[in-house]
Amino acid sequence: MRKLILFLPCFFIAFVTLVAQPIEEDLPQITGCIALTNAKVITMAGKEPMVQNVILRDGLITAIGAQAKIPADAYKIAADSLYVYPAFIDAFSYIGIKEPEQQGGRGNQRGQQNDDKPEIDEEGNASLEATGITPFNHVRASFDPKEKSISDWRAQGFAIAHIVPRGKMIPGQGAIAILEGKDADYMFWKEDVSMFGQWSGAGNTYPSTVIAIMAKWRELYHNSAQDVNHLASYNTTAMVPRPQYNQAHEALMPLVKKEETLYFKAQGVKDISRALAMQKDLGMKMVIGDAKEAWYLKSQFKTNGIPLILSLDLPEDKAEKAEKAEGAEKKKGEKAEKDSLDMKSPRLVSGVEPSGDSGAEKKDTVKIDPEKQAFEKRRAESLKEHQAQAGVLAKDGISFSFGTMSGKPADFSKTMQTMIENGLDKNVALNSLTMQPAKLLGIDKYCGTVETGKMANLIVSNKPIFEKDAAIKYMIVEGNLFQYDVKEKKKPSGKGGDVAVKALEGTWSYTIEAPDQKRQGVFEFTHQGNEWTGTITSADITSGNKTLKGIVVDGNKVAFTFDLDMGGQNVELEFDLTIDSEALDGNVTVGEFGTFPVNGNKTSKPN
Repeated sequence: MRKLILFLPCFFIAFVTLVAQPIEEDLPQITGCIALTNAKVITMAGKEPMVQNVILRDGLITAIGAQAKIPADAYKIAADSLYVYPAFIDAFSYIGIKEPEQQGGRGNQRGQQNDDKPEIDEEGNASLEATGITPFNHVRASFDPKEKSISDWRAQGFAIAHIVPRGKMIPGQGAIAILEGKDADYMFWKEDVSMFGQWSGAGNTYPSTVIAIMAKWRELYHNSAQDVNHLASYNTTAMVPRPQYNQAHEALMPLVKKEETLYFKAQGVKDISRALAMQKDLGMKMVIGDAKEAWYLKSQFKTNGIPLILSLDLPEDKAEKAEKAEGAEKKKGEKAEKDSLDMKSPRLVSGVEPSGDSGAEKKDTVKIDPEKQAFEKRRAESLKEHQAQAGVLAKDGISFSFGTMSGKPADFSKTMQTMIENGLDKNVALNSLTMQPAKLLGIDKYCGTVETGKMANLIVSNKPIFEKDAAIKYMIVEGNLFQYDVKEKKKPSGKGGDVAVKALEGTWSYTIEAPDQKRQGVFEFTHQGNEWTGTITSADITSGNKTLKGIVVDGNKVAFTFDLDMGGQNVELEFDLTIDSEALDGNVTVGEFGTFPVNGNKTSKPN
């Protein structure tokens, strides 16, 4: 009997780290059956939503249909206004894999240097571990079932992941894991399903360059092929010398015999081209993973049929970021200029227009740098190409999956929306996150669609999953239920007026009451015409962005958002506050991580 586990929002929050944890580690067993009633069910990509009941028992989908009977022992979820989708499958990832501490950070960067020189044997060779050639490593050894990325990506809709170990040239063998459970034995579904390779050198020993890695791959592959033939002869023919054991060669034998597939990380066009050339030369089964510039080689992918996994990491739109910062500074400058005129303008003091050139319009002469202009144009074009990659490949009939290896959980929804806005069909997007990776990994018999008999891996959302404001309310992973707090964004009602302006405008101190700690800072609200602007200042916010977004004032209530940069990850904080004279009270919602009380006081009024 499977357990129904309700993970309710009770999270520790800090402005540099967000860690989601359930209220209790092991809630009592309630029932092994869940019933989603009258849900809008999308059984697979390309299918229209149909209102149906979905019955889950012991980790499987046991019934679907408008007239499907609700079992008496079922935990019922009224899903009348909710959408049900097959949960996502991550085709290529580091989910649950900690970064190796001994390398001081990411251990998979090309040519990363290490101050400690490797030991050399009597023949002048470094150990396999030092050279980054570890095809015998199993991902289980570096997997942590409590690693934060598991819950982070699960909250984005992922129930299954193909995970690989971190490392250098050949980090080791991958596994398929269920993103729920307390230990690796429970979470690991299939082990040693793939070999992982990349153009990542050993640093200060051979092979350290791309050319050296290519040469080493050929050497290893051919030696392993010879060992395969030698072993076959030894097992069937007399008078054949005993084969000499080599740990790396033996681990690569399944690859040589085409019993295993090489998942090769290749992001840029040069890396992808080199990987395809190596595959053509050696003939192993290969999948190109974490690709960011595959559109350059779409004709090759269409011809050779090499499976493709696209990266979920899009380049940052620096122009958009600069434009927002410039806009905020401009508004700030306009307010300062207005305040200065209010205090010093002779016209405002005496009612007489000042003489001279002070009232004349001043024009700034901006010198245009053609070289910089051309660079910015090319950068904008490159950004557009990256954003349109998935749509371009799909229109050319090239199938692909998505992998989270280089992506960030907090950016996932925005990344998918950006791809869709740039030409990716929503049905193709859903297929590339469900059935396509299921087929690639050989698990489509068990998951990837909402069908009777398949694993109970479901997303339950408040809106169609790729809409801008869609949010996941429930995640069901092999029959285990995870619940998230969905907060609808407020819209202005038109109420407010002078009283609301006087009440809110000015500077406020605030305190966020998180478990076992308090986070403090300052809000400043400014009203000009019909527009509100605001900033947030705190010792915990070091990214430089202070701008509050979407400020909505409704009587004595105010709502707004703030984009918090957590070391490259963007997390939206949603504030919902009530103003009472000189005090404020309310809460802040941190995406799917939880809601926390906020209180504060007015510290100054506008000049």
